[in-house]
Formats: sequence, structure tokens, C-alpha cells
Amino acid sequence: MVSHNASGQMLGYLYQVRYALNLLMSSDDPSYQISIEKFDDIAFDKEGTPVQLIQAKHHTTPASLTDVSTDLWRTLNVWFDAISADFSLLDHTDFVIITTAGVPDNSAAEAIQNQKYQKAYDRLNTVAEDSTNKTNAKFYNKFRQTDKNILMNLVKRIKIISSASDIVNVEKDIQKQIRYSCKPEHVSMATERIEGWWFRESVQALSSVDPTITTQRQLHSKIYEITRQYGDDNLPIEFWDLDEIEEAELDPKDRIFLEQLRLLQYKSRSLRMALQDYYKASMQRSNWLRQGLVFTNELDTYEHRLKDAWEHAFADMEEDLKDYENPTEQEKIKAGKELYRRVMDYDIRIRSRVDASYVMQGTYHRLANNLIVGWHVDFFEKLKHLLEGVNEQ
Repeated sequence: MVSHNASGQMLGYLYQVRYALNLLMSSDDPSYQISIEKFDDIAFDKEGTPVQLIQAKHHTTPASLTDVSTDLWRTLNVWFDAISADFSLLDHTDFVIITTAGVPDNSAAEAIQNQKYQKAYDRLNTVAEDSTNKTNAKFYNKFRQTDKNILMNLVKRIKIISSASDIVNVEKDIQKQIRYSCKPEHVSMATERIEGWWFRESVQALSSVDPTITTQRQLHSKIYEITRQYGDDNLPIEFWDLDEIEEAELDPKDRIFLEQLRLLQYKSRSLRMALQDYYKASMQRSNWLRQGLVFTNELDTYEHRLKDAWEHAFADMEEDLKDYENPTEQEKIKAGKELYRRVMDYDIRIRSRVDASYVMQGTYHRLANNLIVGWHVDFFEKLKHLLEGVNEQ
């Protein structure tokens, strides 16, 4: 088979997205908007006017931005086209190359970095006139055909960031900016979630008519929203949009809480909502444990608090049913539904800022699945055979 390895090109695209996040985090102007593949690889604009056009060049092996570098000349070609379409760019726009490549001594790129613009122009012009590099021939030709004043103005507005962090180290740069927003042990997890949000935003932007992503203010707001979930009074909530699960996907031993609701004659929609809450809470619990954000004793304490609140409400229901000399099944069902609704309306949080309702409601279903709590006054007698069957397996 013929190998068509496009990993380097793919890394280049991912590099643009990740580096754009890094740039927006460190931008000096919080009102700038950032875009990918709109004005350039990456661009900052203000009210639709580009203020920075950025070419991002990623290499997986050592590289150098020499005077005949295709990276350099292809970038100049892109900017020639942009200027031809809008000459005002030379009045208000910086042209930036961000590259993982190094800059050799006595090169045009080094002259630009040292603000020796005449020297940079002279070296580029010499290459355009004398080089026989066929790959860059069309770029050289366009350079020769462009007015010298335009070329000099462009060279003066170029900024080169060489030996930039590669795609792996950019993540470390991002982590450095996030580290002051949460505890050190949570930086990696917070970064992962921020990047996940950023990549989703980028995909959505690139799929739309206007590939503008966001402003720094909006990014900082999202960072604050995510990192504050790692405080002592909070936990990250990650499963609001979890795909629905069907009852048949659960092991029989994990369906007892649904039988609790069937005792109250609840039908498909209510059962489906309970199923989703149970599943989301289970997934959330597992994630918190896996990430070391909670320990078993905290979860046990939370379940004890829920059970205590239920016991008070269940006792009230039993007292109310004593008003009937011999309550009918329908009267028991009605009382059970009132108990269920009352308990599900509680706001008992595992930590004070964890306000996702599915955490409490799903945990109650977890307790109901083990017959630790129930809704029908005779729930244990009616369903204990299911629990006994599970224990015998």
C-alpha cells in the first residue's frame, strides 16, 4: 500500500487552533476578536477590521526560516494578495509569522526581528532576483512585480516570533496562564475542559459563515466559569448534554429504582427522565472519583444527608396515611407521588455551589435502587425480592 501520511499537515491545523487560544489569553486588548481561517491562519480584528494577520508555521523536525524558506515566501505571497485586495491594511495591520523554526544569523528574518528593514528588503530582493528555486518561483515573480514602496511598508509591519512553542509545549504555555485560577492539582483538568470548549467553539465558527470565535472577555468569563468549579465549595458539572440511555442498556440490578416508580404508576416520560438523572449522576460520581476531586467518605456523607431528609418526609407520609382507617392502594399511590415530588424538589447539594439538579435526583435514584429509600409506603415489602435476587447472583 502507498502511504499518504498527512499527520504533519493535521498537526499544523490543530496548532492553529491551540495557538489561537494561547494568543487570545495573552492579548493586550480585551476587546479584540479572534478568528481562524477568516482573514488569515489566525487574525485579531476590531469591529471587523483586522489589526493582526498571523501565519502559524508548525514543524515536527528542526527547521530554519532562511532567505529561501518556502514558509517565508508563501507567507509573503498570502500577504501580497491581502494587500492587493485592501491597501489600507498597510496603515493599521501588523503582519505576524509565528513559527517553530529558528532564525539564522544574517538573514532577512533576523533583520526584521532587529528592525533593520532596509537590510531585510535588500536580502529578499536579492533572492527574488537571483534564486533559481523552482518551488518559490511564482512567489519571487510576484515580489518583483510589486511596487517597492508597498514592499518596504509591508516589511516594516512584519513581526516574526521564531522558535515558538510547538503543539505540545503550547499546551504547557496555556497551563501557565490558567495556574493562578485554580489549585495546582486541578490545572491539567481545567485546561482539558477549557481546550475542549475552545475546540468546539472553533469547529462551530469554522462551520459557519463567519469564522470569528470570541473575544478575550468572553474567554476569561469561560475560564472563570470552569476553574471556579474546582474550588473547595464546588465541583465540575460535565454531563448536562449526555446522550440518552435506554432502560435495556442497564444491568437488571440497576433497574430497581424504575420499579419503585412503577409502583406509583409512573409512565414512560417520567421513567425516562429518572433514568437520565440516574445515569448522569452515576457518570458524574465516577468522574469525580477518577479525578480525585471527591473521596468515598464525602459521597457516603452526602447519601446519609439525603437519606435523613427522606426519612423525615417518609415519616410524614406514614402519619398522613394513618388518617385512613385502611388506606386503599390508590391512596397509597397518591401519597407516594406526593412524597416523590416533595423529595425531588429538595435542594440538597454535595457542595454549596454544585447546583446541577441531576446530582441530587440521580443520587436519590441510586439509593432507591438499593431500597435504602422508597416512595410507596410498602416499597420494601413489594420489591425486596428483586434485591434478594441480585444478592443471590
